[in-house]
Amino acid sequence: MSMLITRRARSLSSFGAAFALVISVFAFASPAQAAVGVDLNVTDTTITQGESVTLSWTSTEAIDLVASGQWSGTKANPAGDEVVTPAAAGDFTYTLTATDENGREATDSVTVTVAPAGPADITPAPVTFPDPCTVVVPSTPNVTYFVDYGDGDTEALDADSYDGTDFSDGDEVTFFAEANDGFALADGAVTEWDYTAPDECFGEEATLLKVDASCGEVTFENVVDESVTVLYGSEGENAPDGDFTLGAGKSHTVKTHRADLLFIAFTTDDDKVQFDTVEVPQDCDNDADSGDESGSDHPTVAPAAGVAAR
Repeated sequence: MSMLITRRARSLSSFGAAFALVISVFAFASPAQAAVGVDLNVTDTTITQGESVTLSWTSTEAIDLVASGQWSGTKANPAGDEVVTPAAAGDFTYTLTATDENGREATDSVTVTVAPAGPADITPAPVTFPDPCTVVVPSTPNVTYFVDYGDGDTEALDADSYDGTDFSDGDEVTFFAEANDGFALADGAVTEWDYTAPDECFGEEATLLKVDASCGEVTFENVVDESVTVLYGSEGENAPDGDFTLGAGKSHTVKTHRADLLFIAFTTDDDKVQFDTVEVPQDCDNDADSGDESGSDHPTVAPAAGVAAR
């Protein structure tokens, strides 16, 4: 019996020694290494095209921080921030990867949604007048230029350089700009420009025609050594009654119902101009009854259809 007790005692003693060894190994082992980590944040996840956001980050146990996705490069360690401006509308993801000395990695990402920008307000380039007789209509994207002759009479214009007399016969006109559909002009932008073609734009006043009026008709004779173009009618009408060109020494007769006929004559190069109004007898029968023979050979000319006699 005593021998059995002795063997058990020895076994328990060996087990205790082994247990003590295990305990000592755990007690004196090095503490576990902390994990590498990175935390990436953004000031706003939804913006409008053209706006910016700020990315900021912190890391732990990292020896290297590298950006990927919509940005790139090595970033400040262990913390930093950076302003970014997405280039267009859409979703933009920014990723930051931290690496520790043992090659272990940790990553974090943020996504920014960029909404399309609305149409920008436009400041139109001005209509300019480089000299008194020239009008320059500019080109501004998404803007149309017009001229207003008055009384609601407007005309859209192409970008070009124009003779001022194309728009004004000495009266004031207004050029203006309007934004095309889907666009807007900037608040406070200048959008109107007034213009009057001065007398000097119409050439030197000269006597180009000899004019004779009889009952219901007017004869024009060219008295200069070059061709002359003639427009005739009444002031305030939208278009002249007619026009013709006379060579040197030539004459032309027109019939008219107008008591006062306005005509404008000018040479081919517009350097000489003649404005005048001629009185045209119309009541020829009365003139004949009163003994005035100046119009007796010319019957009264009836007004053209739809045109009231003046």
